[in-house]
Amino acid sequence: MSLLAALDLGTNSFHLVIARMSETGFEIVTRHKETVRLGHGAGDMKVLEPDAIERGLAALQRMRRLAESAGAPLRAVATSAVREAENAEAFIDRALAEAGVEVEVISGVEEARLIHLGILQAVPVYDQRLIMCDIGGGSTEVLVGERGEVLTSRSFKLGAVRLTDRFFPGGKVRPEAVAECRHFVRSSLTPLEREVSQHGFQVAVGSSGTIESVAKIAHALGGGAPLRTYNCFEFTRSDLQAVLKALTAAPTTEQRRQVPGIEPERADILVAGALILAGVFDTFGIKRMQISENALREGVLLDTALRQRGGVWHHLDDVSRRGCAISSSSATTTRLTPSRSPCSRSSCSMRPTACTDWGRTHGTTSRRERCWPTSGS
Repeated sequence: MSLLAALDLGTNSFHLVIARMSETGFEIVTRHKETVRLGHGAGDMKVLEPDAIERGLAALQRMRRLAESAGAPLRAVATSAVREAENAEAFIDRALAEAGVEVEVISGVEEARLIHLGILQAVPVYDQRLIMCDIGGGSTEVLVGERGEVLTSRSFKLGAVRLTDRFFPGGKVRPEAVAECRHFVRSSLTPLEREVSQHGFQVAVGSSGTIESVAKIAHALGGGAPLRTYNCFEFTRSDLQAVLKALTAAPTTEQRRQVPGIEPERADILVAGALILAGVFDTFGIKRMQISENALREGVLLDTALRQRGGVWHHLDDVSRRGCAISSSSATTTRLTPSRSPCSRSSCSMRPTACTDWGRTHGTTSRRERCWPTSGS
């Protein structure tokens, strides 16, 4: 099995994953995240500021060393902050010269496709028509797909950092700004409303930090203990409304850091992110949403493997049935969503995040199971 590394240069944070690839999927070896805040701006992010470039280059150097130490070839993709910046070429040139990382700038539509590919390896929804939403720092991707096919997708200039700069500068929240942000989000999403309605969907899946942060707060507000994984965790429209009520009741970043379940480093931008998510729920008629812990970086891993093999990934319909929202105090599955069990062996007691039924082997209907312990198991 070969190793691959994928790096997502997001507007808010950089995400690195190193994985051991196989014929049937991948096993994550290392994850590394750094909050970089590469992009800023209330409208178009036209310039990467000098201090942001320096933070980005330093993070790239560290992540390249991690990939090199693992012996994993690295593929790096950049999203909205870099694709909009007028000085993007200067950053890309320096990334190669100073950090040894070749950065590939991808379009919003390509970003949505890769995210879709990633979530199909995390959530068992391949056979259902899905609507997918990914909220980043600079943009939001919405896609409708079924059985690996993209039916429609759109990238919107709606991001948690971008809208914080526009409506909540300094992280300060006012009721008037909340109403203005809601209206702006809804008007921005409306052009896709009719097309999504025509296609329809059976299940909604959300990915990336903003949506997972909302899920964590929803779980905490309900009295739940922190979970080891939120993959497949499901929350409802009313859960989202409760999260928004808690966030908007805290007018400053410091006060929001006291909200149960919140990640302190997201306290300044999460109001904007949650309002984008509320707009997605309202515009497209979503009643509940599942979390995918896979996102762009895992999609990049799979896409890279596909390019190398020049073929088709045969196992997306037998998605890795990894753990569905398991508690940090228990190694057994906590059934929080109506999803399939993480392993088809009823006696298996491995952590669901490390226990995978890889499904049908190519060309047969037989099943093979692979369970391995994680460190500390």
